[in-house]
This record gives sequence, C-alpha cells and structure tokens, in this order.
Amino acid sequence: MMEKDKKQWLNDYLSKLRIELLHAKLSVCGRDWKRFNYAPSYNKLYYICDGEGWIQFGNEQYTPRPGELMFIPGGVLQSFSVTEGTPYTMYWCHFRSNIQFVHLFNLFDLPKVVKADPSAGLQQHFRQLSDHRANGGPATTLKIYSALFAIIAYFIDQAYEEKDDTPQMMSVRKLLDTIHYIDTHLTQELTIEELAQTAHFHPNYFIRFFKKHLGMPPKRYIYERRLEEAKHLLAFTDLAVNEVACRAGFNDGSYFSAAFKKSVGFSPSEYRNRVSIDERTNP
Repeated sequence: MMEKDKKQWLNDYLSKLRIELLHAKLSVCGRDWKRFNYAPSYNKLYYICDGEGWIQFGNEQYTPRPGELMFIPGGVLQSFSVTEGTPYTMYWCHFRSNIQFVHLFNLFDLPKVVKADPSAGLQQHFRQLSDHRANGGPATTLKIYSALFAIIAYFIDQAYEEKDDTPQMMSVRKLLDTIHYIDTHLTQELTIEELAQTAHFHPNYFIRFFKKHLGMPPKRYIYERRLEEAKHLLAFTDLAVNEVACRAGFNDGSYFSAAFKKSVGFSPSEYRNRVSIDERTNP
C-alpha cells in the first residue's frame, strides 16, 4: 500500500471527528500535582512550557519536556506526578470525542509525545480555547472548534511523521470502520455476525483479528465503550440513572447499576457525586 493511500485513509477517518471541549487553562502545577491509577473518559492535551514531571499511560511512562506536546487518549489507566524538580507549567485541555483515539494510536503506532515547533502557534491556540470559553459570543463554539482542531491536527501530522511502520492498511481500514459502526450503534444489540459482516470477515476470524489489534474481544470492547459512555453522561449531564443506562446501551437499569459498580467500584449515583471540581478544573 502506497504511503499516500495510508495518509488518505487516516484523513478520511479523522474527517468523522466530532469534539466537545470540557476545560482549558494555563496552569502552574504545585507539589500536589499527582494522581494515580484512574481512567478518565475524556482525552487530554498538554503543551509543556516549563518544569518536569512524569505521566504513566498504560504500561508506558513519559517525561515530556518544555516545548513538547502530549496527547493522552481517554479510557486507559493512567497516573501522573511531580518529580524532585520544578513542577510543570503547562497549557492543557480536556475534550470529549466520538473517535476512540487510544485505538487509533495503537493501530497506527503513533507516539504520545511530539516536539512542537515554536512557530506552530500552539500557545496562541491554547489561549484561544480558554479565552473563547470565558467570553461567550455568537461564534464562540466555532472559534473553540477551530483552535482545538488546529492543535489536534498539528499533533496528528507530527506524530504520523514520527510513527513506526504501520500494519497493513486494508486491515486497519476494516477495523476502523467496525469501531465506528460500534460507536454509532451502542444503543442497539450488536452481534458478532453483524460486526464481522461490516469487516467482510468470517465471524471466527473476525474475533481473532479484533483481539489481535485491540487487545480484547469485540463483546468486551462493546461493554467497555458502553461503560465509558455511561461515565460521561453521569459526569456531564443531569440525566436519571435509568436514562443514562438506556442511552449507553444497557437495556436493564438494575443490570447496569450492578455492572457499573463491579467495574468502577462505585454505584452510578456515587460516581456522579465523586466527580470532583479538581478533576474538572486541573490538568
């Protein structure tokens, strides 16, 4: 597969991207900048201005430096902390997306940290996020989208140039199409046969193929995606728990509550109450 075809397929997939900015800020982190073993449903972007620290994502630990841009996809266990040096000063934002970036990173072997060219204007884009969010206007949403898309696009371009060799793109395309199909049909009953058909694979081969690339079987992925959707709805809406269950694809409210508590450690109502101000307003 030619390189231009690989880029075109990634471009076509990203054309489906929809985003929702949750928070954006410039922060001078204190010595208490630390949190361990949690899996937020939202994505993070960090632009490091000064200082040092470490960020654990899955089994990998990163120490981004000043002038570097880091993209932390949501839905994966992570930790972060200061070191003995000066804590980070950083621009950061949290955002929600309809695309599961963690799978995109895995499929294309994209790095999580890239060196940012000072002429790229990233600081200005981050300032625009917080400024536009604070000062409402008739085109505020468009301005926020413009700035956030610019940051994401810059990261993807840089990360693609630094990536390792990618897997066969035809397989990647089929898997991305299947993931998109799942994400747009979460409220429906999804069968292996139906998903295999979207990828044009035999069901038995499809299960092995899916698990090889995403590290879990299709049914488990669907379950995890529904939990992620439920977490988002609990954190950022006032919907009743039963309505959250329905919109996340759980047809039985009692089953949803039991499954949610078993997975997260809290009941849906407890989880909603524990979404702290700190989590929403700090990097």
